[in-house]
Amino acid sequence: MNLRPCVVVLAAMLAAGSASARPQSGTTIGPAGQRTPPRAMRPGDEPPRGTAVLRGFVVAADTGAPIRRAQVRVGAPDAQDSRMTTTDEHGRFELKELVGGRYTVTASKGGFVTLQYGQRRPGERGTPVDLPAGQTIEKVTIGLPRGSVIAGRIVDEFGEPLTGAQVSVLRYGYVNGTRQLRPAGQADRTDDQGSFRVFGLPPGEYYVTATLRDERGPGMSTRDDDAPSSGYAPTYFPGTTSVADAQRVVVNLGEEVSGVAFGLTLVPLARVSGRIIGPAGATPSGPIMAMPDDGGRIDGGGMRTGAIRADGSFEVAGLAPGRYVLQVGRGRRPTNNLVGRTSVVVAGANVDNVSILLMAAASATGRVEAESGAAPTFRASQARVSAVPADAQPMLFGGADSGPLADDYTFDVRGMSGPSYLRVTAPSGWYLKRIVLDGDDVTDTPLAFEPGAQVAGLRVVLTQAAATVSGSVRDDRGAAVLDATVVVFPDDEKLWRPQSRFIRTVRPDTSGRFDLTGMPGSPAYRVVAVQGLEDGQAFDPEFLASVRDRAERLALAEGEAKNLDLRLRP
Repeated sequence: MNLRPCVVVLAAMLAAGSASARPQSGTTIGPAGQRTPPRAMRPGDEPPRGTAVLRGFVVAADTGAPIRRAQVRVGAPDAQDSRMTTTDEHGRFELKELVGGRYTVTASKGGFVTLQYGQRRPGERGTPVDLPAGQTIEKVTIGLPRGSVIAGRIVDEFGEPLTGAQVSVLRYGYVNGTRQLRPAGQADRTDDQGSFRVFGLPPGEYYVTATLRDERGPGMSTRDDDAPSSGYAPTYFPGTTSVADAQRVVVNLGEEVSGVAFGLTLVPLARVSGRIIGPAGATPSGPIMAMPDDGGRIDGGGMRTGAIRADGSFEVAGLAPGRYVLQVGRGRRPTNNLVGRTSVVVAGANVDNVSILLMAAASATGRVEAESGAAPTFRASQARVSAVPADAQPMLFGGADSGPLADDYTFDVRGMSGPSYLRVTAPSGWYLKRIVLDGDDVTDTPLAFEPGAQVAGLRVVLTQAAATVSGSVRDDRGAAVLDATVVVFPDDEKLWRPQSRFIRTVRPDTSGRFDLTGMPGSPAYRVVAVQGLEDGQAFDPEFLASVRDRAERLALAEGEAKNLDLRLRP
């Protein structure tokens, strides 16, 4: 599905002198204008005190009128600084004592489309603001367009209005390199007339879905004699339980689309019951969860929970026909370190005698070290090791546990489900070099994390000598282009995978320059500058294949810094 092209006009008046590249706080300028990140904080260091100031306005894009009490969020991952403020009665905002760096500025207000500074299309990123230490940038103006609206009415099988139905709008977006349905904008509950109104939407194509949840909690009775025999399945406009048969609702900028009316589908409801089987004396933590296993949407529609009794028996009621994953432990670190899951198919009749075997949560333990084998020079609490799924499907019950390192730089990650990569988040200037298990490099090899799996003895090696790519993007006339995304990706298609550390994107900042730090060394990269790239689309193999022949070849040795002058590709 391709979104209809649309343009959001953003006023962007930067302070004089911002058209040239300037160093960030604490950085130095190396060969070809390359910025060298500041050294990581060491034990005993005081957090840097910011000296930069950012001022601007949030206005209505159609009239230029100031938007009062709009939220403005700024964040600079490299500078490890994140702040929020609100506009005054004149639509002005000011943030002081910012650390020098590249900041993403996001403005939001109810009824308007949330936008980043420099963002011109739905789903793409904005333009980072280059804010040097000790400098003040003023008149950064973000024009918010009025949000689009989808309104309608939900009825039951008799055509009577349904009160309290949960109505959500979904749109396709990129998740781990694949297009999947995900929640978009606000949700609403129907009123006494069955009416709903979802507002603040950017222009695009949406799917409208509604459901009427069972009000009984997991601790209430679910016996056959008091459980309803039928109920409403999550239903898509114009009245189907299959997203493949759903009808898209197209809205233009600032448009209100009304008349989206449909009835919820009445289906037989069933109960799944069984027993949790675990080690002697072990009791599972939390409720049991049943999630539809359709792989098509990630908003949790149709999920149900059930109680687990002291003897390990459980019941989950109110399940519409379909395939479900039953899970205990939620994929996070459980209090008793036990998890279990199984799949069931519900076809309108109760499913009994389901057994779920509890096993120890999968774990990965090891140590983080520098290339020399010694401990890194930053505080252990400044880094963390986490696991990310190797496939394109999102985790049903959240990701694996992730926490700061212990004082001796060791880690213990639990709760993984299925093949996963290990990744590390470290202070600025430190990058992942390799992960070693039993003498083998497993940095880019998915590790099998089934329940009960224990992967021990991992060595996560960090380096301060990663490759860096910087430069600018220009059009055919040689003018700097800010509204573009630079994509660096490997020539080897086997590395076109979700979470690949060889695929990176960056936007030029307000000075016209871009910087990509922390790239692994490789002789076979490609680099291209494009417009209209959605967030996450760079991991889509189809997109990479479409730009491969137009991308320039790029070789990067470990620790090498290269400066590029890229031409925008249509």
